[in-house]
Amino acid sequence: MPFPISEILGKDMPFIKIVDVGAMFLGGDNFDKLVQEGHAQVIGFEPQKEECEKLNARALTEAPSADKVKRTYLPYYIGDGSRRKFYLTNVGYTSSLYKPDEEVLKHFEGLSDVCQVIRTEEVQTTRLDDIPELGEVDFLKIDVQGAELDVIRGASKTLKNITVIQTEVEYIPIYKNQALFSDVDVALREHGFWLHGMTGNSGACLKPFSARSYRPYTQVLWCDYVYAKNFMQLESLTPRQRLVMAVILHEIFLSYDLTAFILNVHDQLMQTRFKDFYLAKMFAALQGS
Repeated sequence: MPFPISEILGKDMPFIKIVDVGAMFLGGDNFDKLVQEGHAQVIGFEPQKEECEKLNARALTEAPSADKVKRTYLPYYIGDGSRRKFYLTNVGYTSSLYKPDEEVLKHFEGLSDVCQVIRTEEVQTTRLDDIPELGEVDFLKIDVQGAELDVIRGASKTLKNITVIQTEVEYIPIYKNQALFSDVDVALREHGFWLHGMTGNSGACLKPFSARSYRPYTQVLWCDYVYAKNFMQLESLTPRQRLVMAVILHEIFLSYDLTAFILNVHDQLMQTRFKDFYLAKMFAALQGS
């Protein structure tokens, strides 16, 4: 990243509230730097008790004093508010409110091995809209193994303030009756979000070929997509929402062109000059690289 956007926004730099649904620690998140620098806090949800405890313990080691804790994790099953079955798998991170579809998985190298159901539990899901302590959320990350649409359906109120969403989606139903990319895309567009980008497609090799004996897979199965509030209607957002959107896109997703676009609209509405300073600093950073 060329420079922190706080150098441009100064005293107008907003503090970002991040909600992380499906927060199991798998090596770090793309928003960690923003949190560590004191510009954001995370409220995360991880229904697997041991994993949730690990997350809270890690948060305490990052900030030993209680008044400086920047991350809080709760063991809620986030969804549409209904009672459901939760399918706990042998590796944890493939556990889901939807049952892995063995008839699909068995055709892909290695997928069945990490999607073995070892226990099923009856659980009560919780809607994001029914968690009053969340307040106004700025950025939503969803990674819930096929239950993304359930999270969205339970967050109509919460989504009104959010400006950027990162969500994992599947293209092929590797869980039974799960929503796919097209379903999630339609739902988010109905809430005023536009598809902005992706963080990389992933998949697995179809048998009998093997990635070890043949070549990397060609069949994509899932991807993390990034959605932003309709940036052709930025005047409908509050000044803070526009700056929040710019911060998230610059710091987390390195979306420099859209960041400059947002700052330009904000400048026209608020009589500021953030865009000019941003572009000058960006061009200087690029020339020096």
